[in-house]
Amino acid sequence: MTMHSDYYRDQEIFKNSIENIFSSSWQLVSHVNCLDNNNIIPINFLENTSNEPLLLTKDKGKIECLSNVCTHRGHLLCDKDKTSKSLLCRYHGRLFNLNGNLKKALGFENAENFPSNKDNLEKIKIKEWKDFIFISLNNTIENLSALDDIEVRLNKFPFSKIKYRKELSNTFEVDTHWALYCENYLEGFHVPFVHKGLSSDIDNHSYKTKILKNGVVQYAKDSKGNNIYGYYYWIFPNMMLNFYSWGLSVNIVEPISIDKTKVKFIYFPLDSKSDSSDAIKDLIQVEYEDQDVVRSVSKGIQSRYYDRGRYSPTHEKGVHYFHQLLSKFI
Repeated sequence: MTMHSDYYRDQEIFKNSIENIFSSSWQLVSHVNCLDNNNIIPINFLENTSNEPLLLTKDKGKIECLSNVCTHRGHLLCDKDKTSKSLLCRYHGRLFNLNGNLKKALGFENAENFPSNKDNLEKIKIKEWKDFIFISLNNTIENLSALDDIEVRLNKFPFSKIKYRKELSNTFEVDTHWALYCENYLEGFHVPFVHKGLSSDIDNHSYKTKILKNGVVQYAKDSKGNNIYGYYYWIFPNMMLNFYSWGLSVNIVEPISIDKTKVKFIYFPLDSKSDSSDAIKDLIQVEYEDQDVVRSVSKGIQSRYYDRGRYSPTHEKGVHYFHQLLSKFI
């Protein structure tokens, strides 16, 4: 049986999911390309729930993730992308190096036992993979093992030739629970019924779902049955990496509230591909169709006559595995 509908309606479970799953797992926050024009970028980690103010800095090629909060009186250090050799707090003039170490503190010349390590900015653990930047606040869930499958299965994908395209990227707010959105992604069962355009582009009978450690990969051949149309990687709990002939589409699912979710669509076309814009338009159409579905499910699970259903053993292996992971980490 699927997850009980109480999971999507209980505020306490929602709060536990934020702390025990999102704050404890590795989350994709940026790409090295984003630091090409500015070497300091502020980010709000899960800005609608945890809302932890952080900074990405780049100095002599080394990328750091730091707290964006001054260690003196808690003033935010940076509120926009910029280029600088240091971090200056505009409240009392405290100065930090780009590695987070305190450089200068005016007015503390006679302070005893100063400075200490607590006067440096907190460093957040960081992982880089193919120029993508992941961070974790608690680092208790090692959820990136699915990347190993990409290394093997897509060993010829030209990561060095993709480029972040901010102007093509989209952000949506959907009136649904974040897990319902992920569940919809994790099965191709609905494709012939919901996505008529996509269904005509792929060979639906070739659709495959494989379970990975803390992840799932789905793929299907094109309508002619000659080539793989796309590889769809889901990394627990909320990251999707979708590989196509024109490049890479990344989806990040962020909880806002128990019935509202933010979905970021971030695109990395190959420099040599000129057809990416049309392909992205098709993806947006599929996204609107998915949003209609998950909004309907969000309403339906409120019914007194529904609590859970049966899994399809043929089509819903990914959803079942997702629910197992939720149960494990909550």
